[in-house]
Amino acid sequence: MADREAHSDPTPFDPSEVLRIVDAAIDENAEWLQSWHRAIVCRETPDPRVVSEYAQYLSQFGSWMDLNKNQGLLDQSAFRELARLHEDMHQFGRLLAFKSDQGHPIPAVEYDAFSEKVQNFNGQARRIREAFRRAQSELDPLTGLHNRQVMMTVLDRERERALRTGAGCCIVLADIDRFKSVNDTYGHAVGDFVLQTVAGRFLAKLRPYDEIFRYGGEEFLICLPDADAGAAAEVVERLRLSVADQPVPLQDGTALPVTVSFGLCRVDAENALKQTIEHADQALYAAKHGGRNQLR
Repeated sequence: MADREAHSDPTPFDPSEVLRIVDAAIDENAEWLQSWHRAIVCRETPDPRVVSEYAQYLSQFGSWMDLNKNQGLLDQSAFRELARLHEDMHQFGRLLAFKSDQGHPIPAVEYDAFSEKVQNFNGQARRIREAFRRAQSELDPLTGLHNRQVMMTVLDRERERALRTGAGCCIVLADIDRFKSVNDTYGHAVGDFVLQTVAGRFLAKLRPYDEIFRYGGEEFLICLPDADAGAAAEVVERLRLSVADQPVPLQDGTALPVTVSFGLCRVDAENALKQTIEHADQALYAAKHGGRNQLR
């Protein structure tokens, strides 16, 4: 299976940054719309933000989108559509403002079309805002992985699918070895960097449909659908080597050797999810006491 190398690069924006920008865009759009109406209703000279050929780029949102349009998250279809709606709304509003400024009345059908464009932009912005509000509550802020809040929903779904189709599914618990000594020796900032580095390496080596969660502290829980114990062990070995074979580079130029221990249990009909996780935890305990840096 192909590795998820795309995940090894940092995401340019976290959910809180996207939320801040989209919230600002909605507020900014309300101010722009007020300027537009003042020009039309009060017959004032239109604001440059209304009639400029580059009106959409005079807004904070428009310039931000244009600057980052080809970067990761903002290159996805939902944001491309939001940018298109933003430009369409500004360009049509500009034409109507010019028409009004030249003494021509705006037909009701054109005003209604403009109102629809405004509503479409606001609707898309609010949908994205709500999606990222949910994401913010579901993601671990340090590693960017899903947290335990959504974990059981995903595991229930994958267990049900595995039992229904007969496809294998395995649960893996991973724990960074001697992590307390990292914090005690180097400080929590280095400990956080180790966690981020291990999470990034795991993401880069998992298959596209695997799921990984920050389980707590220095522990991760990984769900491997469509994998029997043998196939799951191959995936885990990639994860183990991705950490063990490459020490974590520190800011002072030194490199910190890090290893991870793993416990694996196959999902089956006889055991509930809670039991399966407990069995994986027992296997992890055996790996720790068997010398660490291994899978049991």
